[in-house]
Amino acid sequence: MKVTADRTNDAHRLRGSPESVARVDDTGGNRPVDPQRQADFARAVESSQARRQHHGSLLEQIERLTLPTASDPSLYSNERSIELLQHVVDNVLPRMDTAVDIAEMAAQVLTEEITQRLEWAERHAEAGESH
Repeated sequence: MKVTADRTNDAHRLRGSPESVARVDDTGGNRPVDPQRQADFARAVESSQARRQHHGSLLEQIERLTLPTASDPSLYSNERSIELLQHVVDNVLPRMDTAVDIAEMAAQVLTEEITQRLEWAERHAEAGESH
């Protein structure tokens, strides 16, 4: 079937009352859906949508629960980042299963980053002393 913009829309089927909605039962025949079940389903969908608007989706809730809380701001300090970068250079890169030239290049990039951070910390300290 080709879907086109001029295709007639069977909107009455989508907007019909619960009595007009039919389902196939175990015998293969059609019978109307129980209006109470239809209303219960509609309430459950509305409740789910309201919860999602207020609390976000289940995935968003799980992501919020798994995010670490910044209980110690020193974890994000320049000194800590330099320590972590140095740890990667000294301990992680040598153990990685990569080509020697790749590991050396990564170590060089990380060492340059460490140097830049140390220089920045030095300039920051000098600026703090002069004020």
